[in-house]
Amino acid sequence: MNKHGIFCISIDFELYWGIHDKKSIEEYSENISGVWTVVPKLLELFKKYNIHATWAVLGAMISENLDELQEFTPTEKPEYHDKILSPYYKLYDKIKTLNPQYIFGKPLFETLKSAPDQEIGTHTFSHYYCLEDGQTKLSFEADLDAAKKILKKNGIDAKAFVFPRHQLNDDYIKDFPKFGIETYRGTEKIWYNSPAKTGTEGVLKRAVRFADYYFPMFSQHCQSISEVKQNENLYMIRASRWFRPYSEKWKKLDFLKLRRIKTQMKYAAKTGKIFQLWFHPHDIGKNIEENFRQLEIILKYFEVLKNRCNFQSKNFAEIKLICQSRNSNETLHS
Repeated sequence: MNKHGIFCISIDFELYWGIHDKKSIEEYSENISGVWTVVPKLLELFKKYNIHATWAVLGAMISENLDELQEFTPTEKPEYHDKILSPYYKLYDKIKTLNPQYIFGKPLFETLKSAPDQEIGTHTFSHYYCLEDGQTKLSFEADLDAAKKILKKNGIDAKAFVFPRHQLNDDYIKDFPKFGIETYRGTEKIWYNSPAKTGTEGVLKRAVRFADYYFPMFSQHCQSISEVKQNENLYMIRASRWFRPYSEKWKKLDFLKLRRIKTQMKYAAKTGKIFQLWFHPHDIGKNIEENFRQLEIILKYFEVLKNRCNFQSKNFAEIKLICQSRNSNETLHS
């Protein structure tokens, strides 16, 4: 088998569930409403450029209505010390007053299911935070079980997992195989992208991470295939870059943002490593035209690298298969 670099895209698909503790619906309604345009438009774009992606779907949002949501809601819930983190604290009480499209995304999920080359994984049931004070392994496993069950009802046996807010918890990861989870997204292998609970990241860490979106700091954040396999049943694919959405405030830096991403992609293509781009549909639910213009620039560059370097688009499940097909000491270096 020829060695080649891999271009991986993963999507955190969550509607308002993933942002309820940070933004009011009044502040963020345009972004959430925009998801209903973004998802089919993304699928069209991915089909155009033959992009294989992994979508980590939040279990609660594929409920058809409040009755089905309550049917799958676990009895054991996280008791975060900061109550605002829990959707069970305030959001459940508001659901009847909100536009259903902010909460329930079953039609979008069905569109995704029918799209070619798109893997569907899980993003937990409730946007569960695995490092926050007050949550427990028992409540996490109840949440993951609920997420798996509602996906199973909809014909999906989810084998990929993405931690909300990248709050990786090693104690939970080691039990993934018993839930049928085979792959998960890891963080970039550098100190300023390490997992952390809410409010614990200092100014320096956030400042360096911000600068890294525009300038090469300490790493290209690409992963060797030899690092993916964790054990016989579990594989970790590291994030490389969050796609920062268009912002009027930072628009003059967008050419640097795109150059940074393209440099990382080129590095992965030439060294035979994995570059993983990730984002949420609601990130790009505002300023949709400009965000898609930038995404298409990235995908056109992927085509260039595919033709020049055999750069290949793979989702998590396909990367796992590549790992399984190679000897444990083999890397993607060309």
